[in-house]
Amino acid sequence: MVSTTPAKMEYRYLGSSGIKVSVFSFGNWLNSNKQEDYEITRDAIKICFENGVNFFDTAEVYGNGNAESQMGKAFKELGYRREDLVVSTKIFKCGAGVNDSFLSRKHIVEGLRNSLKRLEMDYVDVVFCHRPDFETPLEETVRAMSYVIDQGMAFYWGTSEWPADRISKAIELCTRLNLHKPIVEQPQYSMLWRSSFEKDYRRIFGEYRYGSTIWSPLAGGLLTGKYNSGVAPEGSRYDVHKYLDPIWSKWMAEDKKEGTVTKLRALGDLAKELGFTQAQLGLAWAIANRDVSTCILGFSRIEQVTENLKAIELYQQWNADIEKKVRDILGNDPEVDMDWRKWSPMPFRRDEAQKL
Repeated sequence: MVSTTPAKMEYRYLGSSGIKVSVFSFGNWLNSNKQEDYEITRDAIKICFENGVNFFDTAEVYGNGNAESQMGKAFKELGYRREDLVVSTKIFKCGAGVNDSFLSRKHIVEGLRNSLKRLEMDYVDVVFCHRPDFETPLEETVRAMSYVIDQGMAFYWGTSEWPADRISKAIELCTRLNLHKPIVEQPQYSMLWRSSFEKDYRRIFGEYRYGSTIWSPLAGGLLTGKYNSGVAPEGSRYDVHKYLDPIWSKWMAEDKKEGTVTKLRALGDLAKELGFTQAQLGLAWAIANRDVSTCILGFSRIEQVTENLKAIELYQQWNADIEKKVRDILGNDPEVDMDWRKWSPMPFRRDEAQKL
């Protein structure tokens, strides 16, 4: 099958590497448990690929390995060239054994081998350490990640939800030991969740050209517009998946609901004014920050795929006026550090990364 690359899709380098990824990508965390999830995964991959998406993300912990199996099966069924795909998985936990989790050399090597079997692939393009492991020596972890690259099991490695100082330490350790350095972080980033990305990571983005594959760009669905009343509609994610209650409470607890709903409704009005959906506004805002290498999308319904990918059209129209309108609505710019040479606050990292 010949790959298609619509002109409207944008591609960015993944951190300091030479590999390019589409600004929107697909991750199948939401589609990893039921048999019908396979059809959503397969059909979502097909639509994404036909619209220029080339980056696909999964993890060993998603569905306890089932997500990797579904993604691998879908690629086989669709018949895409491996060279046209950039595939990542994440190592942290899969199984109940005492050594089936965290970031020991044993679990990294065995875990990735098992992931490749489920994916039916010889290698992944990127393997992530899914969460930091503060009990395993960092040197053991970075040596193991460098080893799997040397063995041809992956081309690059990265981190996910690691503190910035841990990432810096890993990079410096790899440099000193002549190992393959991590190139990319997979953090949460959205209009409602900004501080860690824009404030804490600014130096690893600036100094190391570290990449990012962001997740939850719609804040678990809160930015889609369906929750603008402050109530979770029947059958919605926050109604069905009760384990998400802590996320709901973070923004929709009684003492926070009024402020959140006011912002959500204003965002909805702005999106309508621009001729797009509220979800498309949230996604375009995320990729307007060029510290974002790719924005991972997840879908509970196949109809959402095309709708969300249309956010690229709003992104291509993004300008300082839209940015200011969103900023005024959100009112949540992260606190900036001081530039002591000038004795004044540093510029917002988001402003530096946009270059509007």
